[in-house]
Amino acid sequence: MRSAVIGSTGYLGTRLVPRLLARGDQVTVLVRSPEKLARSAWADRVDVVPGELGGDPGALARLLDGADAVVHLAHALDHADFPERDRAAAHAVADAAAVAGVGRLVYLGGLRPVGGDASRHLASRAEVADIFLASPVPTAALEASIVVGSGSASFEMIRYLAERVPVLPAIPWLAHRTQPIAVDDVLHYLVAATLLPPEVDRAFDVGGPDVLSYLDLVQRYARLAGLPQRIAVPLPVPVPPGGPTVAAAAMELLSPLPRTLVEPLVESLRHELVCGPSLAEAMAAMGPPPGGPTTYDAAVRAALGRRRDGADPAEWEPSPLPSSPDGDAPPSGAERPAALALATDPVGSGGATWRWRTQADARATAAAVWRVLQRLGGDTGWYTPPGVFAALGWADQLLGGVGAYRGRPHGRDLVVGDVIDAWRVEALDPERLLRLRADLRVPGRLWLQFTVVPRDEGARLDVELGFAPSGLAGVAYGAALRVGAPLVFPWMVRGIVGAAGS
Repeated sequence: MRSAVIGSTGYLGTRLVPRLLARGDQVTVLVRSPEKLARSAWADRVDVVPGELGGDPGALARLLDGADAVVHLAHALDHADFPERDRAAAHAVADAAAVAGVGRLVYLGGLRPVGGDASRHLASRAEVADIFLASPVPTAALEASIVVGSGSASFEMIRYLAERVPVLPAIPWLAHRTQPIAVDDVLHYLVAATLLPPEVDRAFDVGGPDVLSYLDLVQRYARLAGLPQRIAVPLPVPVPPGGPTVAAAAMELLSPLPRTLVEPLVESLRHELVCGPSLAEAMAAMGPPPGGPTTYDAAVRAALGRRRDGADPAEWEPSPLPSSPDGDAPPSGAERPAALALATDPVGSGGATWRWRTQADARATAAAVWRVLQRLGGDTGWYTPPGVFAALGWADQLLGGVGAYRGRPHGRDLVVGDVIDAWRVEALDPERLLRLRADLRVPGRLWLQFTVVPRDEGARLDVELGFAPSGLAGVAYGAALRVGAPLVFPWMVRGIVGAAGS
């Protein structure tokens, strides 16, 4: 089967393409800037058509030539004139698909509110769906509310509200209900929709099994992330007409999300967005997601990198934090769960993560540097300025933590799970990589990664200190790290390289 994807570099597109490839499809993508595909693991497995959506009829014709199905995921929400841009793009795609004889058009839009005028965002999504449904090409218009997964703008809003706003103003929309859907479930429906028979030409609501208020979404995220429950305080005055603009400005201060993207999403929260009877019809036509529809709690756990059953943090699945030697997220692709942040997602997806890196060259071999890393901690120490780790340990003990010195294994090589003073071995690749996770009582997740890089003469030691903050205390802790790391860790790296010898 030949599938064409419009919006392949966006949040859902980067996750959909590998699923179509895994099914055996020949996939063609339309990309305004082909270099944007460089960080996608599947870039060399797709046919790329450079071109501008809505302004390049020739590119659309090349994209759709011979296509059995086209999936339209492009939205211009980060532009002030997004309704006009999306309308023009929809007409262009619908016309080109009809001329090319495409057999199926799949679109993902938003749930339609019942009663009242829809927000600009939801009205635009509905307009695009109606344009496709009015075309001669059989269309499956999937309509969803909040997609739960790291990288989804709506979900990242929930994350940053839960993590950085301990007291929420009880504005009316917090009580409105919605029906969130896990990103894996959305992908299931998108893939299945491409195979619907031609007589199916309609819209389907798609959603998860839970109907929750927006306040419930934030409170449940906080609980699952191990944060205190947030407090909703009534406002002494009514919400002004410019409430969405004010809320978007506040969210821009609290998160990396741009106001142009946030404001139309916030405006849409004034509606209740709950699936109708067509949800059951969607599951009947396309089948339910594997394992059944994903609950909101399970979807949040997946976005946090935890197992669906809510296992203890010590038993989490592979870390949702990027762990490649250069500190960047791994390339997007099927090898990384869709619920976790990908390299192609916007900055701040998966939670704001701070990293500080340093390196030093050693005349000693990589094996010699690795031997020093194997002996870190305990009686050997950490090659830091005197008293630094001791002070850290005293502060941790005052907070009820483990302290800085707990000893370490002796007489054998390290293995994953070993305790080294205040740290625990989280990942290990002999003579190449050692990643430690802090067991200290810090407001977030703190890790220290050593990477040994062999060279023609000697080796290079790269060190990364990383911190994913939780709550406002985490933001303050991260600020302290920014000051302290450059004073401590270059000393550590030089000490390790010196101990390795020549």
